Amino acid sequence: MKRMILSLILFTFLIGLTISSKAVTFVGVNIPNSVQVDNETLNLNGYGIRYFKLLFIKVKVYVGYLYSDIKQIKSADELIKNSGPKVIVMHFLHTVKAKQIRDTFVKDFKHNFKKILGTDVEKEFLDLFKKNVKPGDEVKLVFHKNGDLCVFYNDSKAGCVSSSKLLQKAVLMAYFGPHPYSKDLKNQMLGLEKAE
Repeated sequence: MKRMILSLILFTFLIGLTISSKAVTFVGVNIPNSVQVDNETLNLNGYGIRYFKLLFIKVKVYVGYLYSDIKQIKSADELIKNSGPKVIVMHFLHTVKAKQIRDTFVKDFKHNFKKILGTDVEKEFLDLFKKNVKPGDEVKLVFHKNGDLCVFYNDSKAGCVSSSKLLQKAVLMAYFGPHPYSKDLKNQMLGLEKAE
């Protein structure tokens, strides 16, 4: 009887481990709990929705989620100063033109990290966004330890900007700086707030 109870407890524990290792599902999007970059396993820190307000209507543009080598982020500053690899994913729920993506980055740079504006690395980065996206498409921004910042469309590499810690900081500031487009999304991606 004792052995049977112990077996049942162990079985329940193993089932719990299996469930917790699965991807999170949020608004129909499967979000893996971890990704591999630079031979490191990065943890899912958080996720949320970026909305666009059109008069009184909130349009869901994308689900944004963040991976880093920090298990539990305490502040945006901690993430921005961290030199480890990171991944930001935008899983689109709405059609968005490439020009709108580029313009949004420029606007967010203007509000959070003006130093990058007009530089060669900003131009090189913006030139990687040439494709319109439709619902279901994913754009990944992969921050490597050596300073490279690579852009992927649906797992196909659009290109990289090499060895630019300045650009990496600018892009992180666009999402997590003092004046983000959405403070809710910023805090949700950092894991400081729970997305609803």
